[in-house]
Amino acid sequence: MKAKQGDTCACPNCTCKLGEHSVVRHGKHYCCEGCAKHHEHGEACVMAGCQCAKGTHG
Repeated sequence: MKAKQGDTCACPNCTCKLGEHSVVRHGKHYCCEGCAKHHEHGEACVMAGCQCAKGTHG
């Protein structure tokens, strides 16, 4: 399935929509590199106000 701009990010707890800088990893579509890597180094989501990275490594 090909993602379209406006679809929701595949990151758990992220409700951001895919934009022009979306990332594909392992066949899933993410809104940013941080989400695509499941915030492995604590990277925040690039979307303003999104808190999906909180609690990922706690």
